[in-house]
Amino acid sequence: MNARAILSADGRPPGADGRRLVQPAGGEGWPPPPHDPRERELALVVAGWEVRLFVGRKFEYFVARGFWHLQLWHPEARVSVLTPSRLTRGLYEAYPIENWKAQAPDYDKLAALLDGLFTARLPEASTVLRLERALVDEVVRGSGGVAS
Repeated sequence: MNARAILSADGRPPGADGRRLVQPAGGEGWPPPPHDPRERELALVVAGWEVRLFVGRKFEYFVARGFWHLQLWHPEARVSVLTPSRLTRGLYEAYPIENWKAQAPDYDKLAALLDGLFTARLPEASTVLRLERALVDEVVRGSGGVAS
C-alpha cells in the first residue's frame, strides 16, 4: 500500500469492509510517529478518547510553523487521529487504516472512514470542533504563529 491510503467515493479506503481490525505497526504495538501517543502529553479524556498535545520545545516548534494540532488517541482500540495542520496537509489523518495512514478532508468523512473499522466511535463533531478551536486555533492565534 502507498504511504497514504486513498479514500474511495464513500470515504473508505479501498477494500475496507468493516471486519478488518488491524494491529498498529511500529514494534511493541505502538503506532509510528507522528501517531505515537507517547510523544505527547495527556490533556484530557473525552468519550474514551485521550486528547494529547505536545509540550515544551515541541510545542514551540509546532505552533510557530503551522504544524500545531491535537491528537485523539483511543487506548483500547489503539486508533490515532491527528487534526488538520500543515503536518497533514490540512487534512485529518487516522492510523491504522489498512496498516497505514488515511486522510479525510473533514469530520464527516473522517467519521465515515473509521465507522465499522473500530468499535471506538469518535466524539461528536461539535465536541471535536470545539476542542480544535480551543486547543489549536486559539493557541496559534495567541502565539502569533502561522495558522494551520
